[in-house]
Amino acid sequence: EDRIFCLDQSVGECATDLIKMIIRCNKEDKDKSVEDRLPIKVFIDSPGGDVTFMWSVIRTMEISKTPIWTINYCTAYSAAAEILASGHKRFGFPGSHVMIHLGSCTYSGDVANVETTKKYFDNLSKKTVDHLLEKTKIEPKMFKKKTMTDWFLDEDEALKNGVIDKIITDLDEIF
Repeated sequence: EDRIFCLDQSVGECATDLIKMIIRCNKEDKDKSVEDRLPIKVFIDSPGGDVTFMWSVIRTMEISKTPIWTINYCTAYSAAAEILASGHKRFGFPGSHVMIHLGSCTYSGDVANVETTKKYFDNLSKKTVDHLLEKTKIEPKMFKKKTMTDWFLDEDEALKNGVIDKIITDLDEIF
């Protein structure tokens, strides 16, 4: 009833619970104007996780008419950073951190299957990078330079690079 969801584990099957909540809130708000809808608040402390689950969450957030606020209260790494950057409003607590990188994967099987799988994930990786660059102020040249290894940003760097819109200084700002 408070429209609060805690993404406090790896992005994976728990993401389906967030998707269900977004759908439920949109159903409840169906006859309300966007301005009259109470936001869904997604509190994030996650090491990241599965890119396919991540995309399911992001695409659901994009079609949600009910506003979704993402709030990094500790860590938003990898897939969780992408979800954080996709909020309609995006916040970070003092002391919170974001980690952006190119992701990781492993392939196995016969050569034909490995090549097909690699092609699929290379395309998915490009879409993920393009999406992050679209949602933030990160320049492509800077992204390429910084993501040669894991790129960690504190709350000030996340704000400067447009991953978040505001650093929370008082909890009343989000409640």
